Amino acid sequence: MFDTITKPTTIHLDEPFENLSISTDSIDGTTTYRLVLGKKGNDSQSSVIWESLFFGSLVIILVLAFWFWFRKKTPKNLSIEVKQDSETILRNEMLRLSEAYKTFVKKGYFSVNRRTSLEMVNEQEISALCESVANTFTSFSVWLREKDLSEKDFLFCCLLKSGLSTFELAEIYCVSESAIFKRKQKLKERLGFGSDARALDAIIQEL
Repeated sequence: MFDTITKPTTIHLDEPFENLSISTDSIDGTTTYRLVLGKKGNDSQSSVIWESLFFGSLVIILVLAFWFWFRKKTPKNLSIEVKQDSETILRNEMLRLSEAYKTFVKKGYFSVNRRTSLEMVNEQEISALCESVANTFTSFSVWLREKDLSEKDFLFCCLLKSGLSTFELAEIYCVSESAIFKRKQKLKERLGFGSDARALDAIIQEL
């Protein structure tokens, strides 16, 4: 910054400055004072540091505020649901490792693609699979027993829980798929899910 002073003047500096120099030049009988003012570098650096700390703290406060808000909005039972999902996955895996389940797989059941024909399974193999389902999903088994179902309906629900499709169930019971569908609808009513729009298969998988 350059200032030209032509008469005595008092200059007050509000902040400390460095590199203050005075040079005189005689021009036409007048004296010109030239002051070169430079703000102290340390103060400038300190100001930058404080500004960085301020904005950094502000960002941290905003992040924490958002985190508390998100936790408040998150359902309290979210962790329970996640735990239940993990438990269901584990139990399904346990069922797949059972010998009864493997027997059905060897005969073409539980296939992603629909097959034209499936090997017949006998009553002993069906009972073994239902027993594996009941032992793996104990709470489901207890819930079914409380519904006072017949033994045939109990076994049918266990087969649904195992993940067998309508086509596969029709092959097991040697009936049409429409007959299996009607049986599902009746069981849905008896189990108290008549107003639920979902299929019985989906409902049982969540139990």
